[in-house]
Amino acid sequence: MTVRIKKTSWLRFGERVSINGVEFWDVVDLPVIPPQPDDIEYTVTGFDRLDLLAERFYRAPQLKWVIMQANGLELEPAEIFEGQVLRIPSPRYVEAQLFRTANIQE
Repeated sequence: MTVRIKKTSWLRFGERVSINGVEFWDVVDLPVIPPQPDDIEYTVTGFDRLDLLAERFYRAPQLKWVIMQANGLELEPAEIFEGQVLRIPSPRYVEAQLFRTANIQE
């Protein structure tokens, strides 16, 4: 069965497994996102949400997982609070480098 995974999907870092004819995604091993000189330090305001921040910085709300991974936020939905400082990984790095380590290529 052919499955199309979007370029920005976190599933690109997992592997599809088949057991007894049933296919599923194995545990996804998300990449470490190393600090970059052009990372953004962002202070959360009262109305922020991770998907809105991903839309603002990456033009892709589905990349909220990148911000979560960079800040050690593991639960979905991630709880962020006003005044919290988040590291927003460099949009340059995310676009040019992050998906080079993905298991699934275009």
